[in-house]
Amino acid sequence: MNIVKVLPSETRSGTFRRMDAHSEISLGREFYEWENALLAECGLFLVGGAVRDILLGTGGVSVDTDYLVSGIDPPGLLDILNRFGRTDLVGKSFGVIKFTPDRSDTVDISFPRKEESTGPGHRDFSVRFDPDIPVEEDLVRRDYTVNSIALDLGKGQLVDPLGGREDLEKRLLRVNRNESFIEDPLRILRGVQFMTRFGLSVEKDTERLMRKYADTLKTVSMERIRLELNKMMTYSERPGDGFLFMHETGILPYILPELEDTWGIEQNEFHIDDIFVHSVKCCNLADRNIEVRWAALLHDLGKKKMKKTVDDRVVFYGHEFESSNISKSILNRLVFPNSFVKYVSHLVLHHMFYITDEWSDAAVRRFIAKVGLESLDDLFALRMADGSSKGDDKIASEVEISRKRVDAVISAEAVFKRKDLAINGSDIIRMTGESPGRKIGSILGEILDMVLEDPDINTAERLEAIVRERYRPARRDQGTVQ
Repeated sequence: MNIVKVLPSETRSGTFRRMDAHSEISLGREFYEWENALLAECGLFLVGGAVRDILLGTGGVSVDTDYLVSGIDPPGLLDILNRFGRTDLVGKSFGVIKFTPDRSDTVDISFPRKEESTGPGHRDFSVRFDPDIPVEEDLVRRDYTVNSIALDLGKGQLVDPLGGREDLEKRLLRVNRNESFIEDPLRILRGVQFMTRFGLSVEKDTERLMRKYADTLKTVSMERIRLELNKMMTYSERPGDGFLFMHETGILPYILPELEDTWGIEQNEFHIDDIFVHSVKCCNLADRNIEVRWAALLHDLGKKKMKKTVDDRVVFYGHEFESSNISKSILNRLVFPNSFVKYVSHLVLHHMFYITDEWSDAAVRRFIAKVGLESLDDLFALRMADGSSKGDDKIASEVEISRKRVDAVISAEAVFKRKDLAINGSDIIRMTGESPGRKIGSILGEILDMVLEDPDINTAERLEAIVRERYRPARRDQGTVQ
């Protein structure tokens, strides 16, 4: 056990001194009122990811904030917490309380628990939680040693039964037990996420177990897999390294088989890498934006199917359309929201743009109208990552030229959408006598094309004249009264 000592103070400052290392561990804040209230009545431990991140030097800011309590029964715990915020019980078998302090984020507070496996699935186990179970037993049942450290907020002690702090210092990812991946196969993917996110090396036996049980990931729900992949995409400096590791360990076929299938598929003279390596490089170089990173990873997956040789040259004509379709399939399988699927596949579809000096202003306006004003920044970021990943030294200047052209057109207050036209569908119905429907939408689209070519005609008077001239009023058969 690693001992820490509370610095002398009349109040709890949230700063501890490690006696063995003569250094401090800081929460980066003072204790909350509700923490002090609990400490007056029971044992309170900060556990898991929060402690890991403190020891890594993030100043107490963690994606995951979990607590353990001991020496108090559930009614007594709820009585204290309800004075400071809202509580929500998450299943009696787990003994977890979702606690939302007033004007603060939700945290998990639970009693120490023991689990016994009853089958191969991640839900096949029995759980017993008890405030008298030693904290060490709870920590040992967790996934990795670096997540199995607790900070006793009352005594000022690190509880570290598996040597997690030493593994952190060595930047080593080590699984707690041989049975860990059998109990919950998602821990394999979570380990990849931790490895990539914190720059850890995977311990030899842990990697062996990952390889051995990779196929058990088939039993994990797509929603849980999506959450781990999104954490890797959001918080890792180089998320593409995680996908490369999954390929090397046989994990990837159970996560993204479409990406795995691109391994070794060579490209043409414009690329130094095969499709797989190019894709993960592009993901690494993309802005830390989850939509752009997913688009960067998926943008060329259609090249395998579209690869052809024309006039002794390898080409991938139309691969952006196939890549967009593959992106939709992958993201739908991972149960992403429809809006996310639509946006990422849209970026993939349009990633091949290249604005040159020869483009007229009308051509730039049509481009903006096609891709959407709201997509431009992300599309430029994707284009930059794509070019940089294949060693294109000119890509930065090309993107900058494109930005300047687009900005100049936008600053001219040009029309890019139907809603910006000086007339609308109701006006066309009034002038043509057409019924609401596709015909009206078709006319609006044609008028928008004219305005993109010549913005000066976007006045109600001129557009109404065009409608009357080009679109004759609908004929109405006149019945004869007998």
